[in-house]
Amino acid sequence: MDDTLGSELKKVRKGKRMTLQELSDKSGLSISFLSQVERGLRTLTFTSLRKISEALEVNINFFFDNGGTSIKKKINKQKADSGNFSYTSLVGQMKNPDFTPAIIELSAGESQKVPYTHSGQEFVYVLSGQLEVELEGTKETLYENESIHIDSSLAHHWYNDTNEVTVLLLVSSNQN
Repeated sequence: MDDTLGSELKKVRKGKRMTLQELSDKSGLSISFLSQVERGLRTLTFTSLRKISEALEVNINFFFDNGGTSIKKKINKQKADSGNFSYTSLVGQMKNPDFTPAIIELSAGESQKVPYTHSGQEFVYVLSGQLEVELEGTKETLYENESIHIDSSLAHHWYNDTNEVTVLLLVSSNQN
């Protein structure tokens, strides 16, 4: 786990005068897990990071360096942790964007198979590999060059259930 991400999460939480208990209640994640994340002892899945950012009422891009410009010619990956996934923000320096584009690489077997809901919408396009998507209990498999548009208020989750890396373009509406 990247210690800087954990310490940044803690800084934001403290800045909002939120206790670990309050963050746990809002995110649905355990206090012990959140504490370990803040101390750099646990890795995060993309789903967990998204739940935390929503509970803290900050855009997920807040936790990644945007490189100082809205024009993106070359992108340097910002790894969110050491093993589960990488998240590359494509937002640039736009303040409070209406939508958030990102490239996500899910490691083999990367999975948090617990459906959840949040405000907004997600557009997911598989660049390479295979992605399992469950929406309201219905499971679909997406392959390279296939996509899905999700109303995020419906119970959903997506994950990599293969032995290969899956790369996808995620465009989500800004729920904050």
